Amino acid sequence: MKSLRGKKILILGGKAATVNVVQLAHKMGIETHVTGIQEGGQAKEIADFTLLAGSEEHDKLMQYIRKNHIDGVMTGSAEFQVQEMIKLCAKAGMYCYATEAQWQATQDKRNFKDLCKQFGLPGVPEYSANGELKEKDFPVIVKPVDSCSSIGISVCYNSAELALAKEKALEASASRNILIEKYIQNGGITHVVKYVAVDGEFFMEVMGDRYVLNNGLITAITFFPSFNTGRYMKTIDPKVKDMFLSIGFNNGVFFFQAIPDKDDIYIYEMGLRTGGGMTYKITEATSGNNDLEMLIHYAITGEMCEEEDIKTIDPYLKGKKAASLAMPLRVGTIAKVEGADKIKIIDGVVNFTHFCDEGDTILPKHVNTLSQLYGRVMIVRDNKEDLIAGLKEIRNTISVKDTEGNDMILWDTFDHIVETI
Repeated sequence: MKSLRGKKILILGGKAATVNVVQLAHKMGIETHVTGIQEGGQAKEIADFTLLAGSEEHDKLMQYIRKNHIDGVMTGSAEFQVQEMIKLCAKAGMYCYATEAQWQATQDKRNFKDLCKQFGLPGVPEYSANGELKEKDFPVIVKPVDSCSSIGISVCYNSAELALAKEKALEASASRNILIEKYIQNGGITHVVKYVAVDGEFFMEVMGDRYVLNNGLITAITFFPSFNTGRYMKTIDPKVKDMFLSIGFNNGVFFFQAIPDKDDIYIYEMGLRTGGGMTYKITEATSGNNDLEMLIHYAITGEMCEEEDIKTIDPYLKGKKAASLAMPLRVGTIAKVEGADKIKIIDGVVNFTHFCDEGDTILPKHVNTLSQLYGRVMIVRDNKEDLIAGLKEIRNTISVKDTEGNDMILWDTFDHIVETI
């Protein structure tokens, strides 16, 4: 990529979600300016300069951009921040990989399902939100059309649960619209599929197998590459280019969430952004490409990367095996954390990000959302056996206890998976 040394970038959001953006920008030689509504925050603490302003305060931010000769605007994976980045860049005349129209076409779950249907991408069977379901229709999953991080989502096994789930989803939806879909019972496995777009060409970076927490909705662990990579590339990948070209999307990144059901792979939603799962850490450590770096490069230059950078992309990760291990917590207050400082020195660990600290409390409302996680570890090894051994070492190294001395990390799903895959 072209050198960006000496350039300046404004990063929206001063908390943990943008720490990796600040760190990578520094690595690229870029001067970082981080804005947020709070004085502190993990990203602000490592930035070159900070600004006390919300991402939606566009007039104030545009004045700051002009005064400080900012070259580009960027953010992390939070949907609110991405939306504000799109709006701010449009007003300030700066490069942004997405438009508001593209965002609405893909991030509203109703719009996205309709778009997929138009281009023959298989979607999860759904039911009318206003119709009556029969006993044979259950279980179903109910979700807001316009929320993220698993907020407002419920699985229902009967009509009584459905009525409560509808209210929960409606409360979480800004537009007061919901979806009701068939709940696929396949042992709790879903897929994540990551893409890079460069000048109208679309490259699948990686596909992973995500295992959901027992009796939950959030991911416990993801393995890369997916066992379904070949089938997906043969049946679904060819249709992706036409769909995204139809909305004028030429440069940027996006990811799909999909679910296997016997011989089908259903696409059920997507993100027009870099994911919170930070798969770029894994692709950089294996294939050599980093899509977050590409987005930062685009924000300043209007170009994603050089042709040589594209050639490194390999959805099979050059034969290596990788995993992203989440650490979901049970309800309670974190009193003591041990072993966290040792995680990063375990062989093959390419990233360890923690979201909670001692004194933080996991409330019932956080369950089944990303706020339930203590942290996430990414590890790369040469083969499956070595990968499993590394995961077990991580599991035996970290300890999070509550005020009564009880373990808070929910390991049962992990323990079952690593013994059976």
